[in-house]
Amino acid sequence: MLVASLGLMTIDGSVPRADKVSTVSVPTPLQSAVINVRSGLLTLTSPVFAVAEAPYRFSDFVSDIGADRSSLLRQRDQLESQLLLLQQQQQRFTYLQQENTRLRQLLGSKAQLPSEVTIAEIIGVSPNPQRAELLLDKGQQDGVIRGQAVVDAQGVFGQVIEVSTDSSWVLLITDRDHAIPVRNSRTGVRMILGGIGGIGGAEALVLEDLPASTDVLSGDVIETSGLGGRFPVGYPVGVVTSLGSVQGSPYLSASVKPSAALSKVGHVLIIANGSPQPVRSKALSDSGDSLTNKQADN
Repeated sequence: MLVASLGLMTIDGSVPRADKVSTVSVPTPLQSAVINVRSGLLTLTSPVFAVAEAPYRFSDFVSDIGADRSSLLRQRDQLESQLLLLQQQQQRFTYLQQENTRLRQLLGSKAQLPSEVTIAEIIGVSPNPQRAELLLDKGQQDGVIRGQAVVDAQGVFGQVIEVSTDSSWVLLITDRDHAIPVRNSRTGVRMILGGIGGIGGAEALVLEDLPASTDVLSGDVIETSGLGGRFPVGYPVGVVTSLGSVQGSPYLSASVKPSAALSKVGHVLIIANGSPQPVRSKALSDSGDSLTNKQADN
């Protein structure tokens, strides 16, 4: 095999290449034979060259795949970061949109009030679970004084019971120590509405000691009567949800759902009504117009 190879190489070297042979001259039989043998050998060895180059081509292919995969992973990480940022911005946008809607509603209710008002934000809740109190970000420097009424876009919220320089505490209408003069918007009958505790609930208010003959029905809207001058007249307080008799008593009791979003709202209106009277304990006078709060003065 080696001798044959050397012989072919010798003959190939002595025979001019086809591309150097003059187009006018005619190749000899030996030259034609060598050319045919070379062509056949190239044809036979082509697969060998292909197999020999296969590892290098495969290595290049794998390198390209690795580079493409790394690039795709980087792009994926970048897109995930962008998506997370967009989601956070979307959440912020949704919050601001909802907050804008609530503020528009609050400003809409402001136009219905007879006095000047101050918009305040709720910034805290009383740590005492027995008290229904919230902390606002407005205080004496904003003109807030003790005894002022607080409302939201849906109804009566409570009243200011304590004021500092830049904040104030509000006693909600659902607190056990709070009561408010009200009337039935359907019949005009005046009543006293008290809280039963907690920040809010389906039946967080109660109309107590109603004579059995009182015309009150489930679904009646209860609104402020204006007696005592603490709360604006005709502002919604709640809706009657159920009626019941008091055992051993000739009186009725009615549960009322608050109109105000006591546990959801973020901003409220503090009504500036001059110099409110001190917050007094539950002691209804003969005229029935002095009761606005059950909490005694400190």
